[in-house]
Amino acid sequence: MPRQQIIFFLLPTILICTVFVIIIAHYNTFQGRHRPKTIKTYGKPLSKGQTFLTNMTLRYVRNPGPMKIVQDVDCQQIIEGKDDYIAHVSELMKEMEYTFLSDSEIEELAMNCDKFLNTFDSNRFIVSKIELDFPIAYSILTYKDVVQIEKLLRAIYRPHNVYCIHMDRSSGLSLHNAIKAISKCLSNVFVASTLEDVIYEGYSRLKADLNCMSDLLNYSDVNWKYLINLPSQEYPLKTNSEIVKVLQTLNGTNSIESYYYEATHYRINQTYQENYKTSKLELTGEIKAPPPHNVTVAKGSAYGTFSRRFVEFALRNPKARDILKWTEDTLSPDETFWATLAFNKDLGAPGIQYSASGVPNPKSWITVGVMWESKGPAREVCHGMYVRNICVFGLGDLNKIVQEKTLFINKFYHYYQPFALMCIEEWYFNKTFSTVPFGSYYYNRLIKP
Repeated sequence: MPRQQIIFFLLPTILICTVFVIIIAHYNTFQGRHRPKTIKTYGKPLSKGQTFLTNMTLRYVRNPGPMKIVQDVDCQQIIEGKDDYIAHVSELMKEMEYTFLSDSEIEELAMNCDKFLNTFDSNRFIVSKIELDFPIAYSILTYKDVVQIEKLLRAIYRPHNVYCIHMDRSSGLSLHNAIKAISKCLSNVFVASTLEDVIYEGYSRLKADLNCMSDLLNYSDVNWKYLINLPSQEYPLKTNSEIVKVLQTLNGTNSIESYYYEATHYRINQTYQENYKTSKLELTGEIKAPPPHNVTVAKGSAYGTFSRRFVEFALRNPKARDILKWTEDTLSPDETFWATLAFNKDLGAPGIQYSASGVPNPKSWITVGVMWESKGPAREVCHGMYVRNICVFGLGDLNKIVQEKTLFINKFYHYYQPFALMCIEEWYFNKTFSTVPFGSYYYNRLIKP
């Protein structure tokens, strides 16, 4: 066969082989540069059978998109509510031992910001122009478990928002140092300028939020539109992009739970005082004077989604300040102050939508979902455990949780049925990169009379 014919027949084969070699070389290069990070224990070796669950280590990819993050179990089957598989994972968790990064270990990581941000892949998100034009402020309350604070912060963090963290003054030094170290790695995250020794149900609990709110109003680098206050045990159900779309729909309306409930009057018809020796709220035996300005004291959640104008009103309006002062010796003022400002139309609090009967529109309450312990055939079933009558979610709750319309859900413990929070994390982060249209029609109906 002539040489030209031999070359003619071999040329396609040579080209195919060349292309194949180039593809293999490029693939190996990509794998080398973007290989999933190894989960490290940072000097704390794991015994056989242990799974390192400090934080789900998110893996960097060239084009961020949905991915399997939790390797030990199939989160999709858990999210879909497949009972047999959930039962299997429940048994699996009983056989596993878990170790979590301590506060001091997280502090050590955060002393090197590049190492901290790379370890937790804190930059794994995308931001739209709409989000950049609609910054949000967050007030986060915590007193323990930096590992869980980091999980929440990583989920809601965007560089154009602003975050104030209030930690109990009486919390351990390791927690204080760790959070301060984290705040130094993220320029728009800061610790509240004044820290309270928070006593559950006492005024100090409300004061902690007020301290952060005051700091956020004075924060000039970000002209935020709304403020959302959170405990560190909450977790978002809506991405930053979705939250922005909801807040744009609210268009200045607040999401504050507010209703009148006479059975709670024991909270306000007698006085209480905080005992810092016992860290408890105690009755004084004295009768409480009526509230100022003839207001009706309402009940609601300690957490809400507040417009900037409402926060300014709550902190600076003379009547609001009178009501705040009056709440100082009541029980759980964090559950009455916001609700009372919203309930009393004559106060003129901005951003409150009232129904035809003159009470705040309950449909606007979409800030946080909670499963309360209750009795009767219609009660919701908690597949986790109850703490202070609130469900700490387990694996069997995830299917219902992901269908909720609230912005956040309360609550998770990172160490209790650990795959529950880990799978919600995987679902949440994958949703961040999803192209599925957001069902804004539900929220469009909320502010209609």
